Order: sequence, then C-alpha cells, then structure tokens
Amino acid sequence: MSSVEEKIETVRSRFVAGNLIAILWILLGTFACWLVNPWLGWFFLGFSTFSVYLIIRRLLCNSCYYCKSCTKGLAKLSILFLGANRIPGQSNGVVRGMAIFIYTVLTLIPAVFLISSLLSLFETSKIISLVCLFGISAATLIVRFRNRDRPLWKR
Repeated sequence: MSSVEEKIETVRSRFVAGNLIAILWILLGTFACWLVNPWLGWFFLGFSTFSVYLIIRRLLCNSCYYCKSCTKGLAKLSILFLGANRIPGQSNGVVRGMAIFIYTVLTLIPAVFLISSLLSLFETSKIISLVCLFGISAATLIVRFRNRDRPLWKR
C-alpha cells in the first residue's frame, strides 16, 4: 500500500458518533460509580477522562503523516470506539490492547463496584445503571464486530 492510501481523512459523522459514544460511556461509568460513592464517581470521571482523552488519544496521535488533516488524535479515537481493527500508524496488537484497556476501564471497573455494592444493599437504580453499562458495552461490541474489517475513514 502506498502512503497516499494509508492517510486517513475524517468522516464527520463517524467522528461525532465515536466521540459521543466515548463521552456517554464515561458518563455512564461515572454515574455507576457515583451510586456507590460520590467521591468514587468523581475519581472515576477524572481517571477515565484522563485515560481515554489524554493517554490513549496521545498514543494514537503519533504523527500527522498518517492524517490528511490534523485532529490531534480525536478522529483515530472515534474510529477506535466504532470498532476499527486497523488504524494507520498503529499495529493490530496495539489497537487490540487499547480496545481491551477501554473495555476494562469503562465497563469492568464500574461494574465491579456496582456488583459489590449490590451485594450489601440492593437498589433498583444500581440494577438499572448496571444494565445500561452492560448495554452500551454490548452495543459497542456488536459495532466492533460489524466494523472490524471495514476502513472507517476516507481514503
């Protein structure tokens, strides 16, 4: 493949959709943690936002060589949330590792806190939050499997 084919151009609808999914997922996890303890919710909000929007976005934005227009890694982050298995400038193992990290931070951590809280005190709001959290995780997994072999950017 030539370097011209490898450059990505942002598709606005996917850019917006991927980042909205990321924000919604972070907010759902924050609400789930907040139901357990408000301080935990604030900590989770800071940690997850820092992890996703600073660390992972920065790891994805290693060079403007791979993009036609610079989006500071937000375009690659959005296609990572929409299920891309291949991102220009990143190996498949790195992309898979980032996806595993995202699912662990945004789903497993809040779910573990909610389940442990449910064992001590049963509340319907916690059950609803857990169902919503697993719902968005399942929806992103379905989108990930559907989009795994498709390029999610313009060439």
